[in-house]
Amino acid sequence: MQDLPLKLRIYVLAVIVAGFIFLFHALANFTWKSFSITGFLLFLVLAIISDSLPVHMPRGGVVTVSFAIYFAAIILYGAAVATLVAVLGDLLCSKKQMGKLPWFKDLFNKAELILSVGLAGVAYDFFSPSLKAFDLNLFLALASSVLVFLLINVSLVAVVVALAQGISVWQGVLVNMKWAFPNFVALAPLGFLIALIYAEFGFRGVVLFVIPLLIARHSFQAYVDIRDMYLDTIQSLAAAIDAKDPYTKGHSERVADYSVKIARALKLPEARVEKLKYVALLHDIGKMGIREQILNKPSMLTVTEFDEMKKHSVTGAEIVGKVRRFQEETEIIRHHHERWDGKGYPDGLKGTAIPLGARIVAVADTFDAMTSDRPYRKALTPEEALKEIEKCAGTQLDPDVVKLFCEIFPSIAQDIALKKTTARQAEVAKAGGDADAVGSSAPRTFGGMVS
Repeated sequence: MQDLPLKLRIYVLAVIVAGFIFLFHALANFTWKSFSITGFLLFLVLAIISDSLPVHMPRGGVVTVSFAIYFAAIILYGAAVATLVAVLGDLLCSKKQMGKLPWFKDLFNKAELILSVGLAGVAYDFFSPSLKAFDLNLFLALASSVLVFLLINVSLVAVVVALAQGISVWQGVLVNMKWAFPNFVALAPLGFLIALIYAEFGFRGVVLFVIPLLIARHSFQAYVDIRDMYLDTIQSLAAAIDAKDPYTKGHSERVADYSVKIARALKLPEARVEKLKYVALLHDIGKMGIREQILNKPSMLTVTEFDEMKKHSVTGAEIVGKVRRFQEETEIIRHHHERWDGKGYPDGLKGTAIPLGARIVAVADTFDAMTSDRPYRKALTPEEALKEIEKCAGTQLDPDVVKLFCEIFPSIAQDIALKKTTARQAEVAKAGGDADAVGSSAPRTFGGMVS
């Protein structure tokens, strides 16, 4: 835990303490005479089953179908029992994972779950609804319980992701809400039906809901898998582009990394940053249509050859434009070689007429080009390239984007140095040498929490 930033350590410990204080208080004030051991064991088993099938979210954390079980337990037994079902279900389900997670991460996960379920239960109990009376009071109790669970669950995880990954809390909330909201909205009615069926028919009726729960989980996982496959394809295309030119190996990924850093420094919405990342990966896809004699020419291009090379931005935009997800972002690919002074290509756009995304990629692309070896020249050092970038501000490049790039340059230079050290260690290790003699290993990162 000492590797974590101070703010993140304080936050994690605060959530852990708050969660377990809430649990002890809820259990101490619970009326145990009304406790149903049969119902408790049934919902505990269902919680274990659902917790064992998590779906991993894009920016850290997971969602499961267990919310339906927790929600049903809240409706039937109140906050204390539902919280106990949730934390014991998570504990028993994750027993085989013990030792694989750092202790603070494991405790945070459980504390976050306690607070989410417990406070959702408190919100429901506040209205003292009757399950048999389908009135406004019951609707308010159900709606407030779902809303509280959603907000607490998403917010607690989003803060961790924000502190660990360097994005704003609001961006973390929006990204995770996009994935969590449909899940909770779909599972809340199912949880309510489970409570109704159990109250009316008991154990046998509830067992029938195991199948819908599994179907719901499978559908959500399939959606995430399709998304990941889609983005993996983009990564593969980027690798194929770089493979055409041995001197630009890794160029697309580095441009995407720099573009993301700039976009986040500009505080662009995280959804927009994510799209920019993948479009930046494909910014040179049009080079697939350029002859290798031109791409790999060991000297400067002639005017005719350069005119052919310039077609790659238009070709790339046409290719990516056929992908529905990125149709709005094709202008970034088309215009990433425009210049601030209007002397760029293909359309000679000037100043802010150039799309912001294209201006960001232009700075990232220019920096990486100068820090990479070419057949006709050696790479500049990052510091030398930064000075050249500053000279291009106001002529070739957007001065505001360049200024921001200079401000975040220390973190970029640190990343470059770290990757070079890691690469040297890998080479030494492959050759059978002592990797520790080359440099220190990469620091561990905190990563996303489980929701």
